[in-house]
Amino acid sequence: MMKLPNFLLLILCLLPCWALGVAELPEKHPLDETETERFVLPNGLRVLLVSDPKLDQAAASMSIGVGSMSDPDERAGLAHFLEHMLFLGTEKFPDASEYGNYLRSNGGYSNAYTAGDHTNYHFEVYPFAFEGALDRFAQFFIAPLFSQEFTDREKNAVDSEHAKNLENDRWRFFQLWRNHYNPEHPAHHFSTGNAETLAGIQREEFIEFYNTYYSANQMALALVAPNPVSEMKEWVHAYFSEIENKGLERVRFPEDFILPKDALRLIEIEPIQDLRELTLEFAMPSFLEQFLSKSHSLISYQLGYEGEGSLLSALKEAGWATGLGSGFSLDTADYGSLSIQVSLTPAGLEHYRSVIEMIFSYIELMRQSPYPTTLFSERQTMARLEELYGDKGEGANRAVALANNLRVHDIEIAERVNYLWTEPDPEHYFALLDHIRPQTMMVSLTAKGLEVDQQEPIYGTPYRYTETPGSFFEGLQTPALQKGLRLPSPNPFVPESVKLLAERPVKLLDEPGLELYYSQDQTFQRPKVAIQFKIRHPEAFPTLEHAVLKDFYADVVRESLNELAYPARMAGLGYSIASGAEGLYLTLSGYSESAMSLLNEILDAMLKVEVPVERFEAIQDLTVRSLENFPKGDAWVIARDAKRELTTEVYFTPSQRLTVARDIELEDVQAFAKVLFAQAHVESLIHGNVTAEEAVSAARLIQARLDYAPLERSELFDNGALVLDSGIIAERSLKLEVSNSAYWSEYGLGSDEPEVRAAALILNNFIAEPYYSEMRTQQQLGYIVSAFAGREEQQYFLYFVIQSGQYAADELQQRSEAFISTLPAQFASLPSDAFERLREAAIALVEQKPKSIAEKAGGFFEKAYELDLDFDRTERSVRALREVTHAQVLERLTRALSPEHSTRRMVLAFGREHEGNQSVNDSFSASSWKAEQRFE
Repeated sequence: MMKLPNFLLLILCLLPCWALGVAELPEKHPLDETETERFVLPNGLRVLLVSDPKLDQAAASMSIGVGSMSDPDERAGLAHFLEHMLFLGTEKFPDASEYGNYLRSNGGYSNAYTAGDHTNYHFEVYPFAFEGALDRFAQFFIAPLFSQEFTDREKNAVDSEHAKNLENDRWRFFQLWRNHYNPEHPAHHFSTGNAETLAGIQREEFIEFYNTYYSANQMALALVAPNPVSEMKEWVHAYFSEIENKGLERVRFPEDFILPKDALRLIEIEPIQDLRELTLEFAMPSFLEQFLSKSHSLISYQLGYEGEGSLLSALKEAGWATGLGSGFSLDTADYGSLSIQVSLTPAGLEHYRSVIEMIFSYIELMRQSPYPTTLFSERQTMARLEELYGDKGEGANRAVALANNLRVHDIEIAERVNYLWTEPDPEHYFALLDHIRPQTMMVSLTAKGLEVDQQEPIYGTPYRYTETPGSFFEGLQTPALQKGLRLPSPNPFVPESVKLLAERPVKLLDEPGLELYYSQDQTFQRPKVAIQFKIRHPEAFPTLEHAVLKDFYADVVRESLNELAYPARMAGLGYSIASGAEGLYLTLSGYSESAMSLLNEILDAMLKVEVPVERFEAIQDLTVRSLENFPKGDAWVIARDAKRELTTEVYFTPSQRLTVARDIELEDVQAFAKVLFAQAHVESLIHGNVTAEEAVSAARLIQARLDYAPLERSELFDNGALVLDSGIIAERSLKLEVSNSAYWSEYGLGSDEPEVRAAALILNNFIAEPYYSEMRTQQQLGYIVSAFAGREEQQYFLYFVIQSGQYAADELQQRSEAFISTLPAQFASLPSDAFERLREAAIALVEQKPKSIAEKAGGFFEKAYELDLDFDRTERSVRALREVTHAQVLERLTRALSPEHSTRRMVLAFGREHEGNQSVNDSFSASSWKAEQRFE
């Protein structure tokens, strides 16, 4: 055993240690300072306040009980369009940019979405600006302007959003499903709207819809912040009490969105990307009143289970599937649905009816089996542990979930409803199972090459719809139990007790082939651990073939672990194996009692590299189709990938990987595994509820099991990033297969030093709103518009991104650069108080604390191995932010944007219908490639 330093032994001896059975867990974590208050304003608005001084962000969400299913028949998209219009000025704050400017200048952002039965508006911002944001937010629901001036302009934005989705298979599929729902049901509709459905719209239509459905008694507001409850309660009363209560009844919907029918309803879909999927959707009754018994969760858990004997395992064994997902949705308070989606192999596509039969056989197995009492107990235990020890998150995502729960669930339990498993309800469980019948089912089959005979009118999706009665359909009503199917066994990873061991990491190992940083958690006091390994390659290792083989290796190991990893995941353990240019990454996190045993299982799989040949062929098929589909994806994503190829020393594009991936065989991957671990250097970090001895044992375990020849650090491959001299532009242009064009441009700010970091953080908050307002709101160039500052490798950049269905990439460049050139003058004219708000927002961002042991471990690992042991990074960044002046940031911005000093990386990606450069072109302006290109 390794001899520990005396100071570390002393610390370990002083730390407390205790163990608790799960039944003895406290009601609240000892470090949990959260305070919650629930109330209803006199106007009927339901309110939930969550205060936690450890949070970094303040957030609010308003959930309103009306959505796109309430659109008038002649005005598809009205609810969605109204959602857009609320952002464009109110009587108290008439400037259309006021709300966004305020949030972004204080480190925040806002968004909204329109669902079928509700609309959700939300934002997050730094706590010191929370009151001002709430004041502006509340006016959405009190006195919006619905200005006719912005109606026509924002209609273009809605149409642009629709255009963005025209070649997105998911949106295309959703619309096809809606088109085949009950024609008399509100779910049979087009939700987002476009220029055609919104043509000629007038502000009076918004006002009528708003007055008809927007009422305080049909709204729910959630606030999540570090601010005290008393302070937030005062703000809610002050700013939200004026929302009018119109005494509206909840909008109700009939259950029969899928009409019962004695026939197999099948939609065969020709996708844009190379997909092979089978989806079954069942109309279900509402389970809102029985939500706490979690019958729906038990059923979807068993359907989606991936362990031995599971439905997915049986489908894989037959060679028909590569993946399966299932889930219940409470579509409205009045009805729900169950969806089962299977990713098919070519054989599965051919035998899709057999796949459906196996699904119904598994459902029949659940019907004929006793109520799963043990599974209920396990899920109840894990829910309790997660409520006590899990990371609940913060910001807008948490506020949205709470507001939506508050709108439909009892106000007293809205924030806990997902964790509560009250009592088993076998009667409801079997009643739900009884609704999973072929009569209330619709099926879609998606693949290239299917016979189609119709075209969906809105998205243009080719499809065929059939209704087939007969023996196959009748057989689904009385399915036979198929051999090999089993319901989940008791989960060995569910903890029976939790043991807490009572933080800059300490380097415990530093030798050829192995480094280990260790820190025992003193912040979260949770019985969890996070383990990170990076298995580094020798300098000559990265080649195209190795990169592809390494991806396949990671896929094969994950597949071989799937039956084990699923129950582990359900017991709060998570792992990942991923390949990168410099090495292979293995991470593991969860309850420390079980984590080490899972590590052993993972290492076994990494050495055996065993899956049936049919499973590997399914993995290969999925990989090849994914690489083939890449050129059919979002234009801005393709542009970003082209930029990476341009600026990274070793980078293999999807098209390059495809040339190798088609010919790889399982034997190649198994042979590669021996090469992969022939020589290595392992960088490791272990943080959490473990002792130093246990950490060293884990590091030694991977060293012993992989049995590699150790490498010195000087022998390792380090990928380089392109470095340009002042005044140089690295540019790439390309022609796309998709209809959208994209512009991606980066301006260098400087190397990763505290002063540069400070300027980047301030400019990140400054550039986002004016760029978005001009390019998106004023010029209507496209739905996707973004500007931000960030770090790549050891350099900081300003990023500007636009995707457009209307304008070619060079037009986007011209307009963007014209506006970017005005940014120094805009920044120079900032009042001192505005600059101070930008500074404080940046400081608040830097001082954000990790929310979990795993997140903290990730930060430690990055600082230990990628940021030169910069464990004081936060303190140094804050100090630089407090010291930097307006003039210094302006000087850096001006220099970054000036033609004679700027270093730029830019990609112009031209959509297929847009004029522009028809071929890939790489250039460095005013210089030859060889003379100026270098990687560091």
